[in-house]
Amino acid sequence: METKLVPGVGRLPYPAYRGKEPYIFVSYAHRDSPRVFEEIKRFNDAGFHVWYDEGIAPGNEWSDAIAEALSACAVFVVMLTPTSAPRPNVLNEIDYALNENKPFLAIYLEETQLTPGLKLRISRMQAILKYNMSDEEYVFKFVEAFTRFGLPYNRTEASAAEGAGPAASSLPNEQTAPVFAGAHPFGDYVPKGTAVITDGLGKEYTAIGNSLVYKPVGKIEFQTLHNLVSMDRSPNGYVLKDYSGRETLLKTRPGDELLFLGTVENKGIGLLDPEKIQINMVRTIRVDPDNTPDRKIRYCAVRMKDGAFQTPCEFLFFSVNDNNGAPPVMKLKKDLNKYSGKGYASLLMMKKLTVVKVGEAAGPYGDHRSLDVMAWYPGDDNETFTIDGYFAVYAMGAGGEIHQLNREELQEIEVL
Repeated sequence: METKLVPGVGRLPYPAYRGKEPYIFVSYAHRDSPRVFEEIKRFNDAGFHVWYDEGIAPGNEWSDAIAEALSACAVFVVMLTPTSAPRPNVLNEIDYALNENKPFLAIYLEETQLTPGLKLRISRMQAILKYNMSDEEYVFKFVEAFTRFGLPYNRTEASAAEGAGPAASSLPNEQTAPVFAGAHPFGDYVPKGTAVITDGLGKEYTAIGNSLVYKPVGKIEFQTLHNLVSMDRSPNGYVLKDYSGRETLLKTRPGDELLFLGTVENKGIGLLDPEKIQINMVRTIRVDPDNTPDRKIRYCAVRMKDGAFQTPCEFLFFSVNDNNGAPPVMKLKKDLNKYSGKGYASLLMMKKLTVVKVGEAAGPYGDHRSLDVMAWYPGDDNETFTIDGYFAVYAMGAGGEIHQLNREELQEIEVL
């Protein structure tokens, strides 16, 4: 891609990201531009979206543009050197990011002495000492950090990118999802880490670390706990601690659930259900991010108009409101029952579902589009039916995030 030459700064490595997907905000000193731009290009080549101060449009007020980009970023990265550490703009950006509780990563491009005040503020934050690492170790560290923070990672693009370092498949203790063409911004789910869940009776459940999802009772809401290091019961709820050391309080109600991918592969009809436990039964959770259970996961390929990604079959949901009440969460196998009017069409029985037609918008309240869907069965038998009513489709992306799919963009779901 063509880059831009800026007087007094140098050649920009890549246009700053301006889209709506999660992105990295990079803070640095302009005097460090040549080597910082090398790192920005690496992040971009690895499939991560990056915003840096090239993204300020002419005429915009500097402070407003910085604040807006910082407020919307998914991860804050500061490039630390003896030049950048004392710079007022860098210190202001660090303060803003910490005050906003942004996921924080400090990358030391060279050995740097911090002021006592700055050292106190960021000493508990995750850091990468690039100057003291091999190139391969450095790439592993920043990819691991960004994916832990929940950023989608384009593994196929990263493997082929020039200068992007080792492919993600070389990362230790990490399974890789099967690959197919057409990467989507959500990214292929890749299992990472081990979570040990202990209930009030001392019973332990073992789960894949980045598959923990909190679901309130009676609501179509999913809160991903993919950055979790520990969770402990407290008088007011649960104290959650993430990789950056930040603590938050999760308030729960009886009936709320914790969904997860267990370490034993489900077989038979239960294959499409995630394991679950009533969250008020949980006493503690401890996550080891560096060891991932050796468990085979059955994947579905979800193809959208702007790409495709792979999700565990257990975390593919249709939520349907057939009775104008609070819509229940229904598994795909339990919901696709209108093709014959009786029984249900199980995804276990299918090879794939193809969207044939998206209906017209109807109704005074929001979108009420139906989908005409063709189900393909083993032996190439197929049947067409309609999914109607108010409904939504959810699937799990790269870092364990639950995404709602745009039904107008959905093209096909295939069991791999």
